[in-house]
Amino acid sequence: MKKIPLFFLIFSLFFNESLQNCAWDSCHEPDPDPNVITAHLIPHTHDDLGWIKTVDQYYWGAKPELVPVGVQYIYNTVIDELLKNPERRFSFAETGFLWRWYSSNGDSERHQLQRLVKTGQIEIIGGGWVQNDEATSHYIDIIDQMTLGLQKLSQIFGECGKAVTGWQIDPFGHSREMANIYAQMGYKSLYFARIHYLEKELRLKNKTLEFNWSTSDDLETKLFTGAFFNDNYGPPEGFCWDTLCGDDPIMDNEYMEGFNVDEKVDAFVAHVKKQAAHQATNQVMLLMGSDFQYTNANTWYVNLDKLIKYVNADSSKKVKVIYSTPACYTKAVEKQKPTLSEKTDDFFPYASGNHSYWTGYFTSRPAFKGMIRRASSMLQLAKQLDVIADLGPEDDSDVEILRQASALVQHHDAVTGTAKENVTRDYEKQLARGMSEVEVVINDFMKKMNPGSLNSNLVLCPLLNETICTPVKDVDNFTVVIFNSNGRCFNGTIRIPYGNPYADVKGANNESLNYQIEETFQVNQLKNENRSKYEIHVYLRVPQLGYTTITVEKIDKPEESSKKNMDVGPFQIGNEFLTAGFDAQGYLSYVIDKTNNVKRSIRQEFFYYEGVDSKDDQPSGAYIFRPKAQQPIALSSQLTLEIKKGSVVNEVRQKVNQWVSQVIRLPKGKNYLEFDWIVGPIPKEARYPITKEIVTRYTTDVHSKNQSFTDSNGRQAIERFYDGATSFEYSDTEPVAGNYYPITSFGYIKDGRDQFSIITDRSQGMAASNGVVEIMIHRRCFYDDHFGVEEALDEPGRDGTGLVAMGKHIALFTDLATSAKQLRPLVLETFHAPVLAFSANQNLDKFRFNRKPEYSGLKEELPPYLHLLTLEKWHKKLALIRFEHIYHDDGPQSDPYAKAEVFDEKEIFTNFDIDVSKLLLLGGDRDREPPKFRWYRIKNGRVTIQSLPFTIEPSEIRTYECELERK
Repeated sequence: MKKIPLFFLIFSLFFNESLQNCAWDSCHEPDPDPNVITAHLIPHTHDDLGWIKTVDQYYWGAKPELVPVGVQYIYNTVIDELLKNPERRFSFAETGFLWRWYSSNGDSERHQLQRLVKTGQIEIIGGGWVQNDEATSHYIDIIDQMTLGLQKLSQIFGECGKAVTGWQIDPFGHSREMANIYAQMGYKSLYFARIHYLEKELRLKNKTLEFNWSTSDDLETKLFTGAFFNDNYGPPEGFCWDTLCGDDPIMDNEYMEGFNVDEKVDAFVAHVKKQAAHQATNQVMLLMGSDFQYTNANTWYVNLDKLIKYVNADSSKKVKVIYSTPACYTKAVEKQKPTLSEKTDDFFPYASGNHSYWTGYFTSRPAFKGMIRRASSMLQLAKQLDVIADLGPEDDSDVEILRQASALVQHHDAVTGTAKENVTRDYEKQLARGMSEVEVVINDFMKKMNPGSLNSNLVLCPLLNETICTPVKDVDNFTVVIFNSNGRCFNGTIRIPYGNPYADVKGANNESLNYQIEETFQVNQLKNENRSKYEIHVYLRVPQLGYTTITVEKIDKPEESSKKNMDVGPFQIGNEFLTAGFDAQGYLSYVIDKTNNVKRSIRQEFFYYEGVDSKDDQPSGAYIFRPKAQQPIALSSQLTLEIKKGSVVNEVRQKVNQWVSQVIRLPKGKNYLEFDWIVGPIPKEARYPITKEIVTRYTTDVHSKNQSFTDSNGRQAIERFYDGATSFEYSDTEPVAGNYYPITSFGYIKDGRDQFSIITDRSQGMAASNGVVEIMIHRRCFYDDHFGVEEALDEPGRDGTGLVAMGKHIALFTDLATSAKQLRPLVLETFHAPVLAFSANQNLDKFRFNRKPEYSGLKEELPPYLHLLTLEKWHKKLALIRFEHIYHDDGPQSDPYAKAEVFDEKEIFTNFDIDVSKLLLLGGDRDREPPKFRWYRIKNGRVTIQSLPFTIEPSEIRTYECELERK
């Protein structure tokens, strides 16, 4: 048989895609006259996947008494109107809604939508499953939700589904890392609405609403970015023609009452010229649409057609109006080659007014934020197990349930905690359903990897943080399988609920493990009949990308127990690396590093701010943090103490009052302190309740002055200044709220010698000044803050008295030379927390029968600089693999680690080899670089690039579409 030449094979692969005429290739031409302003009309709709109503209620149009809209009708009527006139354009975002519509309609309707996208009348913008928040979403979650959306779009629309425009018009502030993610996904531009009102004034004055955003110092990437002229993403005043609006239509019959064409044209032209006067080119973007608009698209397009007709008919106006899309507008601006300013920082905090700082949502709904982070970690594990064991379609569907649920809650009114209570409960329900599917995946993985063994019947316990695992509550002997989704070994302590004071704990090879049994911390906040009386602290090693098995068996003979000390007075606890000293009241006082005998001062306390109430025009609420006073109120200094000392863990248990408790812990083998805080229910007064915003404050001897650093979505470290701003002149209208910044995973302060870092297990808000780090951990607000949710942030909790939130901080002292080396791996280890699965079968030998007690999906640990960010099934039996260089340019101390490294990915996995792979952009929907023929290989009709050793730069993420060769 005659072989097909490589050129023709490549041509045939891409021929069908080239027939498409995407929106950015079919733009209406701007006026070529430099003296004429071209007004780009951008018909669009912004559709929140949950906020006032649940995502499904919004889609179907249910609960019209809350909001009388239905997203399904938006798609239906926009499609109908576009089909009437090929000149019309529309831009759709939020793939989660698009996928719902596509899945709910028949072939005829689907083909109409596909036709409109592939002929350029519809541009897909944003591209993610949701329009994610940028302060509280973790970068792994952002990449995952973007990948999910882009994958669906590519499947439906081909080349025209590969979005090129970042569209973050509603989030409450904007991060550098989000822009960097867009740049790494190949986007050409990014647009949004919300920036600090003082920066907005300055940009209007300097004509710098559009600029080049330097998104990474390491990668030297830039992204064309535009902030909207209006303080919203809606149309000019007087030109909103949705059924939700009240503006007059254009009435163009001069013989009928209400004729207003001249008035409308003059008002429109005046606005266009006013906006153009604040921009660097004669191209003007006008957002024609807003929240859930176009439920009746006819009212919009009838008037937009008339607007275009009558403005363009009068050339003396020096304004040309065209239907456009964000990509077409970007092309028009780029064609003018304007000189643009550059931005290197971010847009936090966001303030819409001098007393309206949107920094409360950094912490709002802390329990939900913690659930989202745990779900994300479990999703990575489920995707990995699915690939490693090559599980079947049913397991793929189980993973997809969590994949979509995790993507959904990245929405900027979900993870932020700014949705109504009933909507948040719907988010939690969908997330809980997805997390429960991981249990199925785990059991199918164990069955596939251990053929001939009995069913494992493993169960997950979602309330382990409360020492609750109902399936083993009254079981003396049971098995625990501990999974590690990290590419490096886990060496540390896990905690297991148990009902007896004595037990024997053995590892995968039936060896005795180092463990310690303690009575559970008894606090009124966590009263629950299902709480176990004891918990076992076990120090163990879990292989990289794998699992290990331990057994717990009741014994009669007691092991040596730890000491319990209720005495008041100065005391210490310690482990191999640190000694922590406490003062006579029981407060942490100092830490001594045993490796160099350096003593550092630290004091940790709880405070709260009283929030402004409804008597003021701007109270604290779900979005806004606005304290009455600029100094917080200290909680009780009369601590109740328990001190536990043992071979695995040393901890001090503090009861601050009836609703604040804490465990300060020195785990075995670690050079940091853990702070497990329990806050709530925050008291509510019977009459005139007082908003309370709870903070933990770490006071150190680090001479950091007014400088600190917080992470950008868990990756880049952004320099912050207390009472200062880098992009505009700082105004001290809200001295506390205006100095809060989002901390997604970590933050730190430093001086010329030392660094003090805090790692969090969820997103929170942080302020820091001269050695003091303050983090808001819980809040209960009794008044709405007037930004649309129309409901107080008053979470009822389990019993209606208020929410109890539990979380963890890791506090790490380092010298500057070793700060980067220690901090970055620890942040990843915290994200990839071990997942515990329990078998209540008391016959331990039966569980072990014919089953590998330990397994690793990697032949050896990844090098310290490398993170396996993604391992998941892809289309056509391929896998998607991402490797990340975890080190960034965090200053001179990071130089030994933030450097290019060479790595060969071909032989690292246990169950398969990477046969061939193709390097993609971060979103997985585009090739990253032009192919080099010597790398090409034809296999099964596919042209792919063979795996080669690669060089990975600091902070780089390399994305591969891989064909796996199973062993």
